[in-house]
Amino acid sequence: GLAQQRGPWSRHRLLAMALETVRELLSFDCGSLVTYQLDKTSQLDAISFQTNLMRDVFVHFPEVVLIHRTHSGKGKALYMFMVDKPFLKLEGEMMKVIHFAVPAKESAESLSRLYKTFKAFNPEWKKIQTFLVDPHFPLLPILSQAFPSAEVQLSVFHVCKYLQHKIHQMSLECYTERLILNTLRNTMCAATESNLRKMHTVLSDFVKPDLLPQLHIHWLLNSKIWVMHSWRNWAESSEYFKELEVTTRGLSQVFCTGLSLETCATSLAKHYQNPSDFPASDHDTERSREADDCISQSLQDICTVPATKLCLTEFAVVQKSVQLIGTNEDAINVQILEDAHKVDPKGLKSCTCPLNQTFRLPCRHILAVLNSDRWVSQPEMLSKQWQKGPGGCQAGPESTNGFSEVLNSSWEKSLDKSLVVSFLTKEISRLLTQCSSEEFDRRYNTLRELADSWIGPYVEVKL
Repeated sequence: GLAQQRGPWSRHRLLAMALETVRELLSFDCGSLVTYQLDKTSQLDAISFQTNLMRDVFVHFPEVVLIHRTHSGKGKALYMFMVDKPFLKLEGEMMKVIHFAVPAKESAESLSRLYKTFKAFNPEWKKIQTFLVDPHFPLLPILSQAFPSAEVQLSVFHVCKYLQHKIHQMSLECYTERLILNTLRNTMCAATESNLRKMHTVLSDFVKPDLLPQLHIHWLLNSKIWVMHSWRNWAESSEYFKELEVTTRGLSQVFCTGLSLETCATSLAKHYQNPSDFPASDHDTERSREADDCISQSLQDICTVPATKLCLTEFAVVQKSVQLIGTNEDAINVQILEDAHKVDPKGLKSCTCPLNQTFRLPCRHILAVLNSDRWVSQPEMLSKQWQKGPGGCQAGPESTNGFSEVLNSSWEKSLDKSLVVSFLTKEISRLLTQCSSEEFDRRYNTLRELADSWIGPYVEVKL
């Protein structure tokens, strides 16, 4: 009898919580709009939310709308609607966001209701010319039926993320993966017809035929997908991808950490309003600070002074960046909004990046794994010449070694150039030594021709 009496009381309390969430969302500005749906227990089951500012942005830039989806561990999906018109310049990372919606399910009925709500909130919806969506977007005919005058196309942002994810999953050889990812990066930042065809050719040549269907390389030759991105130059493209990654990642994290849809909804609205004022919890911040201090101290304990300086410079990049870390059986894939590199998971001793390959020191990718897993650096992560103590190299202040001078210099273009030169020299040496005599002659003659054609023929280049 007591349990039966608690049922209605619990439902009343849940209903009160749901209504309080709605009231809080409506209070964000005088023009905020909210629709919601309750489940059988009187909890929020679906919600759509839009502020007056979001509506104003859409009114001014309605032509192209990008929809990004993210899923929580509880089976709910957040739909983020963002304006994405070519040549669009807006101040603030959240300004592109024009609508939040969480359907009860990703079913035809629920999505139809979601799109109907968006149209009710935005009477100018007929001005939408194009929707940009991800490759796995559900029930596209429902979207097309709701917006019959709009074209639905794949989003370049989502296509590139999809390709990157698939390439990592394939566990290709190190050099093959680096070549493909570098080509993809060039394509992302300069989506010319030439670069798109080059990307198509590289994938066709270096990926096994049975794996190619997973990559949908025909997307690269579909001009409709890339036409609204091709106008951006290298810097604009890089900024575009970075802004979208930061925006979607931040909102996704907020959505996925909420205990209920009620808390998710209010947290999303607060994050949209003040993303910089939405820090991690005090406990998480303290743990992060302690982990940073431990990693820094461990580097100082085991490294020489020049090596410590170089590693801490790398670690500073890790602390300020967005890190994407994925694992498979034989590698930990790390990307810090730059070219992806592979870290050996066995002891974290090596990485495919130039710094680690050249100096055998913990690079930013290894430090990113340490930072993510709350580990500290170990002596075996670096070669003997950098270690303190017996057997290690102690570089004194009077050292005039050219190598130490490079390490002691500030991290500028000169050092970056030195790293590249060292890496290329080592790579050329490897290619010349690890081959048969016949192959050596062929490679040497090729290098000879390249050097002479570059600097010669009047000056003979010594090899």
